[in-house]
Amino acid sequence: MSLPSRPRPLPQPEAPTKTLLVVEDDRATLSLYRAGLKGLPGFKILMAENGGQAMEVLRHEPVHVLVTDLNMPVMDGFNLIAKASRFYPQVPIIVMTGLDQSQHLNTPLQLGAIRILTKPPRLTILMDAIKAAAALEPSGLIRGIGLNSILQLLNWEKKSCTLTVNSEAGMGLMYLKNGEVVHAAYRAEEGLPAAYEILTWDRPDIEFVETCRVEQTIDLALTELLMNAAMLSDHRRPEFGEA
Repeated sequence: MSLPSRPRPLPQPEAPTKTLLVVEDDRATLSLYRAGLKGLPGFKILMAENGGQAMEVLRHEPVHVLVTDLNMPVMDGFNLIAKASRFYPQVPIIVMTGLDQSQHLNTPLQLGAIRILTKPPRLTILMDAIKAAAALEPSGLIRGIGLNSILQLLNWEKKSCTLTVNSEAGMGLMYLKNGEVVHAAYRAEEGLPAAYEILTWDRPDIEFVETCRVEQTIDLALTELLMNAAMLSDHRRPEFGEA
């Protein structure tokens, strides 16, 4: 008598490895995108109804592709593209709009978007555009080298760039002009507090793009910044023998 065969385990869905942020003020259209883009494998999908909400998401989440409408309340798509490409240049931006070229004059591309799709786009075209944008590699990915060493190297080379620093603590951004750190951001913190927080992280992964468009909020020389961060880190570290 043969034993009944065991049922084969169902294949597990692919765990999301990238994050897509869709910005659209029309809730019905937003629902359509939410349903239609479920067929996009490997992506976690976040939604926002205007540019203001989108900027909040960008401050707290590592976003890999941003898809946005242009005409929206609170902060329109033009302002969102300008701000996102300034503070988050590592995030590729795709525009979906009902405006024709004579109305938008390709301004989104001049502000930093990589592609404009006519709204409503065919779902397959939109999904292909998202996958292509997610496949774009940043200028550099660095692992196994301490952030201090990387900053010193960039300082020697007088580089201007934006660093995306990922660790167990979260995601932070550091902006350099001519090799000096001029701004930093981590969640709601900006400037020196954010820089000191990021500099305490242990063995982060670092990506960089060779552009820096932010205004300066930090005017310390890199050597002084790193020295202060080291002192703060030592102060936070418990004394030997403490519980």
